[in-house]
Amino acid sequence: MPDARDDNVRNVPPPPGAGVGVGAGVGVGVGVGVGGPLYRLTVADGVFLARLDRAERASLEACGRRQHVEAGRVLFYQGEEGREVHILVDGLVKVVMTAASGRQVILGLESAGSVLGELSAIDGQPRSASAEAVSPADLLVIPVEEFRAFLQHQPRVATELLGVVAARLRRASQRQLEFGAGDALARLCSCLLVMFGHFGNDRGEPSMSLPIAQQELADLTGLSREAVVKGLRRLRQLGWVEATGRTIVIRDFPSLEARALS
Repeated sequence: MPDARDDNVRNVPPPPGAGVGVGAGVGVGVGVGVGGPLYRLTVADGVFLARLDRAERASLEACGRRQHVEAGRVLFYQGEEGREVHILVDGLVKVVMTAASGRQVILGLESAGSVLGELSAIDGQPRSASAEAVSPADLLVIPVEEFRAFLQHQPRVATELLGVVAARLRRASQRQLEFGAGDALARLCSCLLVMFGHFGNDRGEPSMSLPIAQQELADLTGLSREAVVKGLRRLRQLGWVEATGRTIVIRDFPSLEARALS
């Protein structure tokens, strides 16, 4: 069966902390009425600002400064000292880890409400990954010292931040399973389902406009671009999806999810 099984798979193991693909943690089952246990995460599982009340958000904003960046701007680089925490107010950011060989893996796509760079603020270690704006983005930038002081005076917020880190760890565990046991088509199906939960429109025909190119989709799934192209072609042949450019219409959720779990 020509389902791209093991074809052009990069076999790049997900680094610790790698997400399922969409950093905000929105899964299928949000508004579309489908989705098994892999996709039961909700917005509040991974979105930091969604966990804070109005007064807490105001206090947090008083600690930092607003910044606007254009698409392509690198917010910070892997390996550098973590001096600031970034809260994404609007826009989309990809978190990328680069191997010694130069090969890149996209750990996740972070959207409005997400916190970036919090690990370096917690443990004082260098950045474990780079962050780059995929679209124009508005950020709240907070010096690490201010962020730590804020958490010390706001223990409930510190607990909520711990919940965000825990949600990312759960997604990392799921991604390790996918990379270790799933073939190319299973990884692609899983990624499309999670991305639909985040970017999809289920009013009328269920469709989504991918915010990333095919090469970035390959980096997100640990596949080659050729494997992604072959996988999308196979899904079209099966009648599970329709794809035109970056627009994807999902025709058969149950089959797509069953294949992701296989």
